[in-house]
Amino acid sequence: MIISTNALRCGIAFFSSARDYHGREQLVLEEDGQVDRSPNLTSLGNNVQITAAEEEEDTKPSKPDIAPTISYSPLEADDVAKFQDPLPPSSYLSLKHHFSVGSTGDQWAITYTPYNDDLTCKTKAAIQEDVAIIAKKGFTSIRVYATDCSTLKHVGSAAASHKLKLILGVHIDDTILMLAQPQINEIVTWAAGKWDRVEMIVIGNEAIFNEFTTAAMLAEFISSSRTILREAGYTGPITTTEPLNILSKYTSTLCPVIDVAAANIHPFFHPEVSADTAGDYVAVELDRLEELCEGMQGVNLETGWPKQGIANGAAVPGVLEQWVAVAGIQKAAGGRSVFLGYADDGWKDEGEFGVETSWGSAHIFGIDA
Repeated sequence: MIISTNALRCGIAFFSSARDYHGREQLVLEEDGQVDRSPNLTSLGNNVQITAAEEEEDTKPSKPDIAPTISYSPLEADDVAKFQDPLPPSSYLSLKHHFSVGSTGDQWAITYTPYNDDLTCKTKAAIQEDVAIIAKKGFTSIRVYATDCSTLKHVGSAAASHKLKLILGVHIDDTILMLAQPQINEIVTWAAGKWDRVEMIVIGNEAIFNEFTTAAMLAEFISSSRTILREAGYTGPITTTEPLNILSKYTSTLCPVIDVAAANIHPFFHPEVSADTAGDYVAVELDRLEELCEGMQGVNLETGWPKQGIANGAAVPGVLEQWVAVAGIQKAAGGRSVFLGYADDGWKDEGEFGVETSWGSAHIFGIDA
């Protein structure tokens, strides 16, 4: 059985863009905005082999058969101006509920991707086992990045059996933005009658930073998606996530269309931050984040420390360093942070510092992963 790389594009493109983000965020800090934007994506050929023993429903991304659609077209100049003009906080806060996510303790959520090291989709049984381990240690939510590999069906059912909430992701890559719409449709189909399982929906992951879209186009897509999600019965928070400097640049465009201010805060990619100061760094950045969109909670949707690779200044990867950094982040901001990730991802390219495969941190929480 063969599945096209398009079926796994969500996971592949996300982690490729994560490599871009990690390498380029340092340049933003050190060179005052002069960013090298050359692509750093890995080609995997035309096809990815799926083992014959895996069931089709476990490996083949589901395709929704539902009606809701977005009438989508490129923005005209007047439309772009509409999203770029600053709005007073009262203009959008009056239209929103006050949302609060996360935990009052020091542990909230962890990221999870349903891929094996050879980029095949994990089986339903393997996903159930992973989610059971995540729940056993006390996480209350799981963040996923896309809907491929039957993520909604298999991760969703496993999470429900352990009373875990889902932070659902809608992946946006360098294809035209409207191709992300089927993921919204798939979420609507899956979640009918069970929206209470969804803690938050995150539309796009560093999509602006990686130049997959513009802030104005993303704002329009979030607004259109919000209409579909609200009409389908979802009443929870909707957001997107970017590096903090990107959200800072586009607050007037993004704050009106999101419910929670979210960023991916990775201390390792700041060469002045050592493992023992990672927690303090994340806490300070979260405080900055909460100042960007007035009245909104700020949350860190991806954070952690690699266990192997090349040093980035004072940021040194290592097994002990990972324990120190993650423990510090948990103590300082664990209730507002999503840890990366459940396990190491052997299918990723190692990246600039040779760290991209080694972010798995579940074992630090006492999980044998």
